[in-house]
Amino acid sequence: MFSLPGVVAVAGSRALPAAGSALVVRVASGLASSGASFAVGCCSGADAALLAAVPGSVPPSLVHCFAAFGPAGESAGPFSAAASVQAFAASGGCVHWWAGGAASVPLRSRLAGRTRAVVDAADAGLAAFFGSPSSPGSLLACRCALSRRLPVVAVPVGFPGSNLPLLGAGSWVPCGAFGGYVWAEKQKDIFT
Repeated sequence: MFSLPGVVAVAGSRALPAAGSALVVRVASGLASSGASFAVGCCSGADAALLAAVPGSVPPSLVHCFAAFGPAGESAGPFSAAASVQAFAASGGCVHWWAGGAASVPLRSRLAGRTRAVVDAADAGLAAFFGSPSSPGSLLACRCALSRRLPVVAVPVGFPGSNLPLLGAGSWVPCGAFGGYVWAEKQKDIFT
């Protein structure tokens, strides 16, 4: 599903149940042992779960965090995991501060820019952990990855895979990994 070794972007809902956070850590640990490194954002939920796995389950050198705020947490939003990002930085992790734009850029635009930066840093694919079928940030990450022709694996947490949002002409196909689904574009669209 992912071409490893390589960088896997990790995205996901800002609200994940505890089982979802544990799944993010388990998936990241497994991918790291197969040669993956990671690009991740700065919000609560899936981002914070991966950052919390450092250094216990994932070495800091394998993770690049893209923060939509500054090193002191300035201009962080209500769903920002500023403390987790700062702890990650203190453990030796690499943080790209202001990844979505300067403080003068509205938060919503900074978060979208940060999501694009996370996906742009990947070359192996995207693992998206959906806490609900209507997770706009996760959906944006999936669309960004598809626009770069990266493999997209979605993991629904707490709902059936049949409720994952569609990404265009194609479908979600169970991939067996972690209860995930890989996006498969319709064959005719791939070659046009």
